[in-house]
Amino acid sequence: MEYKILEKSAPGRNKVKVLGATFEKGKPRGEAAGRWQHKLRNREEKLKYLEAGEHY
Repeated sequence: MEYKILEKSAPGRNKVKVLGATFEKGKPRGEAAGRWQHKLRNREEKLKYLEAGEHY
């Protein structure tokens, strides 16, 4: 995958380089698409994941 670097103007500066989109178009496929619980090993990891999501 080749990254796109864009030049934008920033407040108080001239031009800065900004990284463009870093995802591939399409939809996830397969049975496990969108399932996060099976990737985490134990209850503590699941709670940490959920608490981090609530933070944002």
